[in-house]
Amino acid sequence: MENDIKLRKAELKDKKDILEIINLLYLDMPNFVWGKDDFVEKQITNGEYFVAEDDNKIVGIISFRQREDRMYIETIAVIEEYRLKGVGTKLLDFAKKFTLENGLNTLRVCSFCEYSAEKFYLNRGFSLFKKLGKYNNHKFHRFEIKL
Repeated sequence: MENDIKLRKAELKDKKDILEIINLLYLDMPNFVWGKDDFVEKQITNGEYFVAEDDNKIVGIISFRQREDRMYIETIAVIEEYRLKGVGTKLLDFAKKFTLENGLNTLRVCSFCEYSAEKFYLNRGFSLFKKLGKYNNHKFHRFEIKL
Protein backbone atom coordinates (compact mmCIF):
# COMPACT_ATOMS: atom_id res chain seq x y z
CA MET A 1 0.00 0.00 0.00
CA GLU A 2 2.77 2.46 0.93
CA ASN A 3 4.13 2.31 -2.62
CA ASP A 4 0.75 3.34 -4.02
CA ILE A 5 0.71 6.52 -1.91
CA LYS A 6 1.29 9.66 -3.98
CA LEU A 7 2.35 12.98 -2.48
CA ARG A 8 1.41 16.25 -4.10
CA LYS A 9 1.00 19.92 -3.30
CA ALA A 10 -2.45 20.66 -1.91
CA GLU A 11 -4.94 22.66 -3.94
CA LEU A 12 -7.88 24.73 -2.71
CA LYS A 13 -10.26 21.96 -3.83
CA ASP A 14 -8.60 19.74 -1.15
CA LYS A 15 -9.47 22.08 1.72
CA LYS A 16 -12.63 20.23 2.82
CA ASP A 17 -10.76 16.88 3.00
CA ILE A 18 -7.83 18.50 4.80
CA LEU A 19 -10.15 20.06 7.39
CA GLU A 20 -11.83 16.68 7.98
CA ILE A 21 -8.44 15.08 8.67
CA ILE A 22 -7.41 17.95 10.94
CA ASN A 23 -10.56 17.29 12.95
CA LEU A 24 -8.85 14.05 14.05
CA LEU A 25 -6.28 16.25 15.82
CA TYR A 26 -8.71 18.70 17.37
CA LEU A 27 -8.10 19.61 20.99
CA ASP A 28 -10.55 21.72 22.94
CA MET A 29 -8.59 24.91 23.46
CA PRO A 30 -8.87 28.55 22.55
CA ASN A 31 -7.10 29.39 19.29
CA PHE A 32 -6.76 25.87 17.91
CA VAL A 33 -5.81 27.57 14.64
CA TRP A 34 -4.75 24.46 12.71
CA GLY A 35 -8.34 23.50 11.95
CA LYS A 36 -9.56 26.96 10.99
CA ASP A 37 -10.74 27.34 7.42
CA ASP A 38 -8.84 30.59 6.74
CA PHE A 39 -5.60 29.27 8.30
CA VAL A 40 -5.65 26.16 6.10
CA GLU A 41 -6.62 28.15 3.01
CA LYS A 42 -3.70 30.54 3.56
CA GLN A 43 -1.26 27.63 3.92
CA ILE A 44 -2.58 26.00 0.75
CA THR A 45 -2.33 29.30 -1.15
CA ASN A 46 1.23 29.78 0.15
CA GLY A 47 2.23 26.34 -1.12
CA GLU A 48 2.89 25.06 2.42
CA TYR A 49 0.38 22.18 2.38
CA PHE A 50 0.80 18.73 0.82
CA VAL A 51 -1.44 15.70 0.71
CA ALA A 52 -0.84 11.95 0.56
CA GLU A 53 -3.30 10.15 -1.71
CA ASP A 54 -4.19 6.53 -2.28
CA ASP A 55 -6.36 5.96 -5.34
CA ASN A 56 -7.33 9.68 -5.42
CA LYS A 57 -8.40 9.61 -1.75
CA ILE A 58 -6.55 11.93 0.64
CA VAL A 59 -5.23 9.73 3.44
CA GLY A 60 -2.63 12.01 5.01
CA ILE A 61 -1.65 15.65 5.23
CA ILE A 62 1.42 17.70 6.07
CA SER A 63 2.08 21.42 6.16
CA PHE A 64 5.19 23.47 6.76
CA ARG A 65 6.25 26.84 8.07
CA GLN A 66 9.75 28.22 7.81
CA ARG A 67 10.95 30.16 10.84
CA GLU A 68 14.41 31.66 10.73
CA ASP A 69 16.83 28.92 9.64
CA ARG A 70 14.54 25.99 10.46
CA MET A 71 11.65 24.24 8.79
CA TYR A 72 8.74 23.34 11.05
CA ILE A 73 6.09 20.75 10.42
CA GLU A 74 2.98 22.75 11.22
CA THR A 75 0.49 19.89 10.79
CA ILE A 76 0.88 16.18 10.09
CA ALA A 77 -1.92 13.63 10.25
CA VAL A 78 -2.97 10.32 8.73
CA ILE A 79 -6.51 8.96 8.68
CA GLU A 80 -7.20 6.07 11.04
CA GLU A 81 -7.36 3.23 8.51
CA TYR A 82 -3.95 4.21 7.04
CA ARG A 83 -2.05 4.44 10.31
CA LEU A 84 0.78 1.96 10.91
CA LYS A 85 1.06 1.42 7.14
CA GLY A 86 4.02 3.70 6.40
CA VAL A 87 2.10 6.83 5.36
CA GLY A 88 3.36 8.91 8.30
CA THR A 89 6.93 7.79 7.63
CA LYS A 90 6.53 8.70 3.97
CA LEU A 91 5.30 12.16 4.99
CA LEU A 92 8.29 12.59 7.32
CA ASP A 93 10.72 11.48 4.60
CA PHE A 94 9.11 14.06 2.32
CA ALA A 95 9.47 16.71 5.07
CA LYS A 96 13.21 15.99 5.31
CA LYS A 97 13.60 16.31 1.54
CA PHE A 98 11.46 19.47 1.46
CA THR A 99 13.61 21.02 4.20
CA LEU A 100 16.84 20.34 2.31
CA GLU A 101 15.35 21.54 -0.99
CA ASN A 102 14.57 24.84 0.73
CA GLY A 103 18.22 25.25 1.75
CA LEU A 104 17.73 24.32 5.41
CA ASN A 105 19.15 21.47 7.46
CA THR A 106 17.04 21.54 10.61
CA LEU A 107 13.52 20.14 10.79
CA ARG A 108 11.38 20.60 13.89
CA VAL A 109 7.96 19.41 14.90
CA CYS A 110 5.88 20.07 17.99
CA SER A 111 3.29 17.55 19.11
CA PHE A 112 0.76 17.98 21.90
CA CYS A 113 1.27 15.41 24.66
CA GLU A 114 -2.31 14.21 24.14
CA TYR A 115 -1.24 12.77 20.77
CA SER A 116 1.31 10.36 22.34
CA ALA A 117 3.56 10.61 19.27
CA GLU A 118 6.94 10.43 21.01
CA LYS A 119 7.88 6.93 19.77
CA PHE A 120 6.87 7.81 16.21
CA TYR A 121 9.33 10.71 16.00
CA LEU A 122 12.11 9.15 18.08
CA ASN A 123 12.02 5.98 15.93
CA ARG A 124 12.53 8.15 12.84
CA GLY A 125 15.69 9.88 14.02
CA PHE A 126 14.31 12.94 15.79
CA SER A 127 15.66 13.99 19.16
CA LEU A 128 13.35 15.14 21.93
CA PHE A 129 13.86 18.43 23.78
CA LYS A 130 13.82 17.81 27.53
CA LYS A 131 11.65 20.84 28.35
CA LEU A 132 7.98 20.69 27.41
CA GLY A 133 6.36 23.61 25.66
CA LYS A 134 2.95 24.96 26.65
CA TYR A 135 0.23 26.43 24.44
CA ASN A 136 -3.13 27.45 25.92
CA ASN A 137 -2.62 25.17 28.95
CA HIS A 138 -1.76 22.17 26.76
CA LYS A 139 1.75 20.76 27.02
CA PHE A 140 3.62 19.72 23.92
CA HIS A 141 6.81 17.90 23.01
CA ARG A 142 9.39 19.43 20.70
CA PHE A 143 11.38 17.26 18.34
CA GLU A 144 14.24 18.12 16.01
CA ILE A 145 16.40 16.41 13.42
CA LYS A 146 19.55 17.73 11.75
CA LEU A 147 19.73 16.75 8.10
